Amino acid sequence: MADPKKLFAETLFGLYPDFLPTQGLYLDLEGNGSGSENILSFYWPALPSAGRFSWMKRSESTSIGYAEIKTHIDSIGASRAKWIVVYSAGQESPDERERLIGLLGQDPFPGSSWINLLHVTQQSTAIKSSIREHRNVWYAKDQVRVRYSLEALEWEFGIERPVNIRSHSYSYRDLDGGCGHMEVLATAQRSVSESATEEEEQSLRDYCEADVKNMFQVAYASEQLLFTRSERRNRRMVRT
Repeated sequence: MADPKKLFAETLFGLYPDFLPTQGLYLDLEGNGSGSENILSFYWPALPSAGRFSWMKRSESTSIGYAEIKTHIDSIGASRAKWIVVYSAGQESPDERERLIGLLGQDPFPGSSWINLLHVTQQSTAIKSSIREHRNVWYAKDQVRVRYSLEALEWEFGIERPVNIRSHSYSYRDLDGGCGHMEVLATAQRSVSESATEEEEQSLRDYCEADVKNMFQVAYASEQLLFTRSERRNRRMVRT
């Protein structure tokens, strides 16, 4: 029986054959949309591992603006990113991109291609079946329908989050159906108002890092499942 992870990889690189996971910028927004966002998280694999994650937070007196984001992207070297990778509603054209443009008034990545890993998941029959069969993560308010969340996909690739950075919206099999502890929107709002505790700030940072880092880990593992070492080297040489 074929490995669902490998079939997911086939779907990913079938949809985006030129994609190099190490040259993508992994991005996530936390907020309410409609131009109201509290946090923008980045994971840039071109940097040494300790510096790959960064984030920008709104405060009560400042917002996340286009100039600030461009300065930050340039400072970490991510302006050369060929792909922007998200996990978002919106099928092939991710809602995350529209939210970012709505926040900034323009696209800060006009020369980059966008990849939506949720779209890849939805297009992969094998990984969807595996998520439903394993039922490691499900939406807490719906005991019947299993949703194809990032956390569910992470489980399929052997990535397990600590309970403090698992979403409170989901139930988890290894917690006997108990929910995660992270209420990200409420915690982010407390962070913006400077009323969050030190522990909440650390958990919020860890949660945001997990969202973007784990997308990279899934994409990178998929490339390794599908291509040999020499094939991966050739792919990079051809596209450099």
